[in-house]
Amino acid sequence: MPRQLNRRPPTKKVAQKILIACEGSKTEPIYFDSIRNDLRLPTLKIIVLRHQGKTDPRSIIERLIEERQQMKDNQEWTKDDHAWAVFDGDEHIEKSRDKWQSAISRAKSQKINLAITNPCFELWYLLHFQDNLSQVTRDKLVKLLGKHISNYDKSMCLYPEPLKSLTEQAIERAKKIAKQIEANELDEHSNPCCSGLPKLISSLLSLENI
Repeated sequence: MPRQLNRRPPTKKVAQKILIACEGSKTEPIYFDSIRNDLRLPTLKIIVLRHQGKTDPRSIIERLIEERQQMKDNQEWTKDDHAWAVFDGDEHIEKSRDKWQSAISRAKSQKINLAITNPCFELWYLLHFQDNLSQVTRDKLVKLLGKHISNYDKSMCLYPEPLKSLTEQAIERAKKIAKQIEANELDEHSNPCCSGLPKLISSLLSLENI
């Protein structure tokens, strides 16, 4: 009787990878990790890079470029993959606008996508619950967010509950801010803004229906 071979079931190849480098060590990584876990897509790989001590925009971008190059060297990177740098604007812009512009230019020259919140990532959370078209400080944002999420803390996991069902509203509110910035002929990274973030989130969530 011929011997039967136990064949392994075919495995799906990772069709697309999204590499995300974050400034924050808690809020942003927890958020993107939660989206990845909720999607449960075997053909999607979201790689969230935590910062390694240096959190200025240029360092985050260079870390991302380095990681992407390593993946290219290992033939793990394709034309369908995307790299995103996620960081805040406020103190970086105030500290040195020249260094800020240098970081932005470096990202664009290396085809790194940017998702920038000003003053901080909590603005993106707040937009799930309400509009915010006025300049705001970090402290004020946390207070406003506290009206919707009691005892808010940066280490909280807010996705999928309560944010998932409110994400489309947040995207539209972020777009409204972008339109206001354009109408007033302000810099795209003015306070407030969630520049690039709606595009990143939309691209992630659209994969759920594939």
